[in-house]
Amino acid sequence: MTKLVAPTPEAGSKPAQILAAAGALFLENGYGAVSMDAVSKKANVSKATLYAHFGSKDELFRAMVACECSSSALNDVWDKAMALPAADGLRMIGLEFVTFVLSPKALAAHRVVLGEAHRFPELARAFYEAGPALTVGRVSDYLAALNRRGELAVPDIDMATQQYFGLIKANLHMKLLLCLTERPSDSTIRRFVDAAVDLFVKGYAPPTS
Repeated sequence: MTKLVAPTPEAGSKPAQILAAAGALFLENGYGAVSMDAVSKKANVSKATLYAHFGSKDELFRAMVACECSSSALNDVWDKAMALPAADGLRMIGLEFVTFVLSPKALAAHRVVLGEAHRFPELARAFYEAGPALTVGRVSDYLAALNRRGELAVPDIDMATQQYFGLIKANLHMKLLLCLTERPSDSTIRRFVDAAVDLFVKGYAPPTS
């Protein structure tokens, strides 16, 4: 299977210029509408320089997707959530996650990958494994820890994880992916997440003796 490995070019280098330009073009226009000529012009590099670093548009697209995945792991939230009571930790994770997936850049990346999934099935799978699947796994681990602490009583961690994401995203993410609505306000996002977490925590509350 394809594995996405994010390139780490030095800031200000030619590869960094190229990736920034390619990312902007792919996310705005999709894969099919972007040419290597357009990338070289936007990056202000020659086509020879572009091809010296990225041998094809496919390779450049893969590198762009890898870079987007590497920025979406929500790395800072997990330890902070673990130190909080269950409801507060679930709210923190939910707010960070929903705010991220509803951001214009994340939505654009999802649209591009979805639009090219039929052409790049392995890339689509690799994108899922390098981004969404990591977050799902971290939430599963977090729910298991809450079980061990006795703060929740979750009989099926996998099922509860899917329920959690379904509740916090509601229908907001799908409607924004399809450009059917404007991004909700921060207060609306918080209201959705708070209501979702309240329902989740009540549904998996430990039995009272």
